[in-house]
Amino acid sequence: MDSLPGQDDGALRSTALKAVRRLRGLSAEAVASGMNIRLRTYERFEAGQGRLNIDYIHRFCAVTDSDPHGLLAAIAIGSPEFAVRTAGNKMMTILVILLQQLDHEAGDQLGELDARTLIGAFTETFDGLAATARRRAEEAGRFLQDGADDLAGRRPRPGR
Repeated sequence: MDSLPGQDDGALRSTALKAVRRLRGLSAEAVASGMNIRLRTYERFEAGQGRLNIDYIHRFCAVTDSDPHGLLAAIAIGSPEFAVRTAGNKMMTILVILLQQLDHEAGDQLGELDARTLIGAFTETFDGLAATARRRAEEAGRFLQDGADDLAGRRPRPGR
């Protein structure tokens, strides 16, 4: 599921929606029913036809237990994979909640922050998150390999 350069928003949306639906193991019929829309309407929505409908995005994400802000960000950054990657952890919804809190707390002072400060803060945060993700994946891989080796060592040998 690679992003295509120059892919239009409808195609990106379609790829992301299908990927999330498949991730959750749901049929188009089940999602349409859960969204309380006709199957044909859902099929057009999932095909990326028509204008982006935020209400449908939120309904879809409620039915699929995925991240509506992650889905919208996937379209914005041209990566349908991002919708799948954020479906479970709701990363973009967390980010939007924190942005809302920042807006409330800092208010007009947000405009005083210069681009270098913002870039530095976000880069440090995102680099840290990427390092944590890599470290946890490596730890899980080592755990599984060590466990598999231990299990294999304890398994009885075939006899004759």
